[in-house]
Amino acid sequence: MNFLLMINLIAIVVSIIVTAFQGGMSNSVPLAVTLGWSPIATLIAFIRLSITQELTYTRDSYRLIPISDTKFYLANLAASFVSYLYVVVAEAVFYLISAIPNWSEYMDTLNTMSMINGRASFDAPNAIMGSLAIFCLMIAIIVLAWTTINLIHLASRSASNFLPSTGRKIMNVVIYVVVIWLVLRVVGFAMDQLRNSVNMLINANYTANFALNIVVFLVVAAVEAAVSIYLMNNWVETISE
Repeated sequence: MNFLLMINLIAIVVSIIVTAFQGGMSNSVPLAVTLGWSPIATLIAFIRLSITQELTYTRDSYRLIPISDTKFYLANLAASFVSYLYVVVAEAVFYLISAIPNWSEYMDTLNTMSMINGRASFDAPNAIMGSLAIFCLMIAIIVLAWTTINLIHLASRSASNFLPSTGRKIMNVVIYVVVIWLVLRVVGFAMDQLRNSVNMLINANYTANFALNIVVFLVVAAVEAAVSIYLMNNWVETISE
């Protein structure tokens, strides 16, 4: 992840320098550039960690570790999440640093939005509540996304044991289509929920039921994890490296 963050930082700095040479530099440019590059870095990190998880679940060198499948699955999921959280925190630091040159204007904008939505000003409790909602929602969505991807992959590995070569190829194509569809659906839903959680920063009357959504996400993720562990223990054949 350090290499990815280094490349991301280089891209941000180079983009700012190029913008400055082109005469388009302003106080808002650093944050705008950072907001442009950071989603790409976080997406690459998510994909890379997802691939690493899948390889770990199906390789002899990892599955022969003398621990239960449950501990192995949860440890792998936790390690991936910690790595991704590291990237997210680093990106948040990039956001904070890039916002410093135009900090007063951003705060004035937030105060104006807060007053429009019924608050006297944008204060620390509002920011903490909104940030906590965003963080909890992010955890739930990431965990659910990984457990869903893991379940689809392990289920396909299990089913492929009973299919001929041609059937396996067809199944892989179907699985890829299903995964892409699920990712698009989850991303769309996540963006809606993220906008709702951001509203908690500025809207005094906003009462979205985030706790229920988060609980539902985590319950579904727990069920998917249980099924995945069952498949690992009984049906998934590992691959020798």
